[in-house]
Parts: sequence; structure tokens; C-alpha cells
Amino acid sequence: MADLKTNGLPAGLNVLLPGVPGSTSRGYLGYCAVTLFTLDGKGEWGLFDTGHYSDRNLLLSALNKAGIEPTDIRHVVLSHLHFDHILNLPLFPRAEVYVSQAEIDYAEQVAAGSTVDHAVPDFWEFLLWNRSIHRVEKEHELGPNCRLTVRPGHTPGGIVMLCKESEITAVCGDVIKNAWEAVSGKAAMAASAQDAAESIRVVMAQAEVIIPGHDRPFRHFQGGLEFLSPFQWEVRTNLYPEPLNNPVLVMERIAARHLY
Repeated sequence: MADLKTNGLPAGLNVLLPGVPGSTSRGYLGYCAVTLFTLDGKGEWGLFDTGHYSDRNLLLSALNKAGIEPTDIRHVVLSHLHFDHILNLPLFPRAEVYVSQAEIDYAEQVAAGSTVDHAVPDFWEFLLWNRSIHRVEKEHELGPNCRLTVRPGHTPGGIVMLCKESEITAVCGDVIKNAWEAVSGKAAMAASAQDAAESIRVVMAQAEVIIPGHDRPFRHFQGGLEFLSPFQWEVRTNLYPEPLNNPVLVMERIAARHLY
């Protein structure tokens, strides 16, 4: 069994792909955090969210580096049914899938045309077809020290995974997308701004460590927060006659503490 390199996170958790907090003139980038976890006493691997197609090679490479085959993944938690979190689900055919009933109801409303949400892919039902699905109503005990809880806001059925070791870590999906939402208590792109704000408040009160859907993991404390890993992101272009793969944007941030 591979060892998890936790990068400052509690034992049993590792962010394979960090979330990217950003958008462009063409819309949101949609690079979510993909988090590997293991269930105590069961020796089983799981993923919280799977990313989308542009993440596929990087995700498979990260799993290979950890010595884990896609068929070793036995649990996949889908924080919600937006494209950037679910499109790599077919890579894990042996995994049981956890998604909230409220999220399935919401996606069915989108498919019926009664609700508009362009981030829910038209083929979401196909991704879940013929899978072992756990429909989470409010809470679900995933393991001895790990439970799922439904927190609406960004979508009506967002799931947060709470894991307790020496401290409580919340793997948030888009219930908390980035550190700005955690600090301000307000969410952008929310189906319900009021529900989103309440979910952020509750999760921040429950957990010391936050793994956001689109940002670096951080530990929060009275008056500030501490990022637990560095941030590196690069944009390259191929604009003739400029050089091929020209790095036009390079962003690097160290792991550091920040006061409000």
C-alpha cells in the first residue's frame, strides 16, 4: 500500500490536484481540488471529486506516482454534479459513488428545463448509470473518523467530508470554493446566497483545516489563516510569431500565514 504524503494535512488525506482560484474572459477555469483519502481499518482508497477531462492525464500520473491503480479506488465522493468535479468518474469503475439526493433532484430539474445551470453536464445521468450509488440525505458515516454532510448553497446538494484525526479537516468541494469565501463568509456563484453563507459559517465552525474546491488547503485561526501548501500555476500560449509554449503568466505563492 502506498504512503500518503500529506503536505501538512492530517494523516489519511492528500490533495492530488490542487484547486485553482481563477477565471478568464472565457469564463471560470474549473480546475477543482481532487483529494485522495483512505478509510481507517479498511485499507481502501477513495477520491473526493474527480476533476474534468483536462485533468485526466495529471490525475492518472498523480495516482501512478502514489502507487495506486484506478481500480484501487473503491469510493468516490462527488461534492456536487458540476462538470469540473465529475467528468473523470469513468476512470474508477470499481468505486462506490456518494452523491446527495438533493443534488440528484437538482440535476433532474436542470435536465427538465425548470432550472438553469449550465455547469451541470447534459449526460450526468450516464456517468452515474449502472454504478453503486449511495444517495446521501443529510449525513453518512463513511468510516470510523470520516462522515459526509450535505451543505446547500453553491448548489442545493453540496457535500462536505469531515475527517477527524488530531484535528477536524473539512474537504469542501464548492461549499467553500476558496479562502476569500472562508474569510468573507460570502459565496460567489450560489444557487442560494443565504444558504451558502450559512453553510460556510457552519463548516468554518466545525473544522480547523479547510480543503476548498478551488484553492490551497489552509488552517484557520482567530484573526487569520495559514496556507498548508504552495501554489504554482502557469499559462502558456502559442501565438505566432511568439515562441511556442510561451509562459505568459507564472504564479507562485509559498505556504504562509496571513492575518485578516
